[in-house]
Amino acid sequence: MSAKTLALESRIRQQWEHLSAQEQRLADILLAAPGQLATHTATELASSAGVSKATTTRFFRRLGYENYEAARRQAREMQTSGSPLYLHATHASPLNRSVQTHLEREMANLVNSYRSLDDAQLAEMVEALAGARRIVVLGWRHSQTIATLLWRDLVHVHNDVRLLPRPGDSLAEHFVGLGPQDVAICVGLRRRMPALGIAMNALAEMKVPMIYLSDVLSGKPGKQANWVIRCHTEGSMLFDSTVALAAVCNLLCSLVAQARGKTSNDQLSQIETIHEMLEELE
Repeated sequence: MSAKTLALESRIRQQWEHLSAQEQRLADILLAAPGQLATHTATELASSAGVSKATTTRFFRRLGYENYEAARRQAREMQTSGSPLYLHATHASPLNRSVQTHLEREMANLVNSYRSLDDAQLAEMVEALAGARRIVVLGWRHSQTIATLLWRDLVHVHNDVRLLPRPGDSLAEHFVGLGPQDVAICVGLRRRMPALGIAMNALAEMKVPMIYLSDVLSGKPGKQANWVIRCHTEGSMLFDSTVALAAVCNLLCSLVAQARGKTSNDQLSQIETIHEMLEELE
């Protein structure tokens, strides 16, 4: 990785021994909450660290930035990418205000996500899933949490649903034999792993229809999908919101169950019978 693409924290650690005492004080402030670089002016940052603006200017040049604005642009890019370090707030609001703001943001994400759904595309997705020979659901890192929600519901109403990747396994064994009669649901939330795009390229080569569930900034993988669902995930605090994602997953799976009609009811009935045989549930 070139010096120009190194994150702020890496640059600070590389230069730490060469920083003056004042510059190290500024570095400590930034390492604790690098997100403030995106929201503070050079003067405000200098004031919070108790150093001069001239020291702040020298500090960023020593780290390899052209100027303060160049460092600020990088910090804003990190915020957009979803890095928790850059989203973390340095000053907490009163608890009641935080709760209210959080609730309002969650409600807005839910409403805006549902408003963005296209009825015609939703109907196409439901039809494809209901008639699929096999459904594979893919997600890496936090995207797999949402992929698991989809798998958990679909497995009750469809007899061949697979959650990928599996621990200690590769994808090839599960991709072999897939084709146009199958459907893949690919979950790609921001800070996506390159493995998602590679997998979707392979599925496209195999002519497998794809549903892509993402945040508003769907990224390059969205170009490979037949259908794209974009959910609002903006958080009011450190973490992204998953409320809209969970709701849309519930909606999609419920519509698939409805479309499969008697087939899904028969499968649910058989599952309940086996639950009783195995004494799995209270």
